[in-house]
Amino acid sequence: MLKTICPLSGGISLLLVLLVIGMATSCREDDEIPFSDIPEIELLGVSHDTIVQYQEVLVLSIQYQDGDGDIGFESPDKYAVHVRDTRLENFDGFFVGPVAPPGSDVPVKGKIDIEFPNLFVFGNGDAEKTFFEIKMIDRAGNESNILMTDAVVILRE
Repeated sequence: MLKTICPLSGGISLLLVLLVIGMATSCREDDEIPFSDIPEIELLGVSHDTIVQYQEVLVLSIQYQDGDGDIGFESPDKYAVHVRDTRLENFDGFFVGPVAPPGSDVPVKGKIDIEFPNLFVFGNGDAEKTFFEIKMIDRAGNESNILMTDAVVILRE
């Protein structure tokens, strides 16, 4: 005759096994909401709300996330980040190298600081107010949301 070596009754053992299985499967990483394959950006901050032309560097800090990791380019002639001073018509491009190896398909999230060292007053006045629009484009050509900063005042020396 065989004797049970487990002191728990059958019902309690089954409950314990189900509890362990439930805990093991409930916290899987795949259960997290995945990022979209279209880049998403968020404004983290602007270094100054007022700067003196040619003397101070304006820094725009953004956070990005992308579900398939195709942010950044191998060629320095292609731009992932685009910023427009609203006093101007066109966006300026900024090079960002690949943040994940090309060909991989992994979610990425990170931070980028964009520096403007030579902002200046365009007109004849002592100061000008502007805003900056920021967007990101991935290697597949997907364009992120567009951010707009609060006003930045540029003072003449």
